[in-house]
Amino acid sequence: MELEHRVIKLELRVDGHAEELKNLQDISKDLRSSLSGIEKTLSQIKYLAMGAVAVVVVQSFGIKDALKLFL
Repeated sequence: MELEHRVIKLELRVDGHAEELKNLQDISKDLRSSLSGIEKTLSQIKYLAMGAVAVVVVQSFGIKDALKLFL
């Protein structure tokens, strides 16, 4: 009887751990998706900033001098 009780406890514990593992895998998947979105946003910000710098340089030096500077 003691052994059967211990086996039942272990089965319940394993079931609980399986549920926790499933939850952690779901969270991991959600975090991966969120990080991917953040990377895309940061990339857009980077290109926006590069464009803004290019506009400022063109306005400051003129188109000819800016092209010479970039090329």
